[in-house]
Amino acid sequence: MAEKFFLGGVTPSGFSTQLTELVCSRQYFTYILKGGAGTGKSSLMKKLADRFEQTENVTRYYCSSDPDSLDAVVLHSSKAVIVDGTAPHVFDPKYPGVCQKIVDLGFYWNDAMLKADREKIITACRLNKSLMSSAANCNKALGNICTDIYSCAGEFLDEHKLESFAERFCRKLFGRSRGNRGKQSIRQLSVMTRFGYMTLSETLEKYLDIYLLDDSFFAASDAFIRIAAQQAQSRGYDVKLSPCLLFDGTVFEHLLIDEIGVAFVSADPLTKLSCKNAAKINMSRFYDKAKMQPHKKRLKTDSTLAAALINSSREMLDSAKLVHDEIESYYIKAMDFDALDRVCEDIAAQILAK
Repeated sequence: MAEKFFLGGVTPSGFSTQLTELVCSRQYFTYILKGGAGTGKSSLMKKLADRFEQTENVTRYYCSSDPDSLDAVVLHSSKAVIVDGTAPHVFDPKYPGVCQKIVDLGFYWNDAMLKADREKIITACRLNKSLMSSAANCNKALGNICTDIYSCAGEFLDEHKLESFAERFCRKLFGRSRGNRGKQSIRQLSVMTRFGYMTLSETLEKYLDIYLLDDSFFAASDAFIRIAAQQAQSRGYDVKLSPCLLFDGTVFEHLLIDEIGVAFVSADPLTKLSCKNAAKINMSRFYDKAKMQPHKKRLKTDSTLAAALINSSREMLDSAKLVHDEIESYYIKAMDFDALDRVCEDIAAQILAK
């Protein structure tokens, strides 16, 4: 089964993605798609993903603003990447022509038709930018609230008890070291979207053992995941870590270990995950209840604010999507989609010829 992740998302410091390293690498050849909304970037990537999935492992990266839309496709056997290179995730060639190539889809639109809708397009683009800015502000405020919950919980987290449990658990699960150290990579499994805070749960279906870290305060699950990742790497297993972007990527929510089919996922105030057939680990046992008592009012207030901000961000992103759909409508009617099909076939032929 193909993997599905998000390309990235908005952090308090702006948009963040880990795909830049792959796009700029010399090991993969990247096709960077340029063009406005509605020019067929996502449709082109879907066609290529479906075509190559019959013969190789394909990873799809979805848009955080619109999870129905693709932002990138990675073809692992062919060593090829097809990515949307427009804002907010702007990509440009590092080694033009030999490792990356720009595909300008704007070449296939009718300029005269777009000029006829000039003022409507400008108005819609400005409104979309304003709504996305408001959503980013909501996410920043939400990140601050979640950080306060995390920091507060750190004051009554029993670190020694958690570390002892995590190390025993990992020794039993991972076994002995294989004499080498595993690699670490970042994959975005959960982000804030127009549907709320969303996790691409389909990706978890390939894992045989899923452990659900039930944690109301973020701190215990983050600490457990860090220990588990270190223990797995020290035994020679590659790990995929999924950070929470609302913390600017400094707090981890999920850990995936492909080789042994193990996944650790957090059920926290953001994800609210409930995985079928997952083994639940109650993280509340690692918080000192007596030390927690003076912080209860603060945590309750934070929880209420977080819920309101999640809803506000969702509403802003949903409104932005409606405006985005309007922008797309102008470009869709101006595009030559027969030519776009030929572009898709040309890219597929180039990938197969390498």
